[in-house]
Amino acid sequence: MTQIQREALFDLLALSIYADAHISLAEEDLLQQAFVKKGWKSTLPKQHFIELSFARAREAAESDDSMIDYLTERAAAFDTLKAQKEACAVIKSILEADGETAEENEFYALFEQCLPQAD
Repeated sequence: MTQIQREALFDLLALSIYADAHISLAEEDLLQQAFVKKGWKSTLPKQHFIELSFARAREAAESDDSMIDYLTERAAAFDTLKAQKEACAVIKSILEADGETAEENEFYALFEQCLPQAD
């Protein structure tokens, strides 16, 4: 996964938390694990990126249109089938961590719709 894809994935994971307006300890733990597992190769420190990512997610979650725009923008980073499968698997595992809600299922379906046509 490229750094751009890692950043987009974390942004999407942060946004997914707002899908049901509830973050469980299981989700938080998996989110941190995913962040560490995917590595970080940026000049921007991880903690600073995390803070910015959550701020962007809060702003995007303010309306349905903003959320869809943000999903589309961040999903564009996954332009290969392999990257899309990996992103879907990570997002799905975090959403399933504490049991899925209707809102989380809707978020995941929207994410899949926003993915670009893969090469």
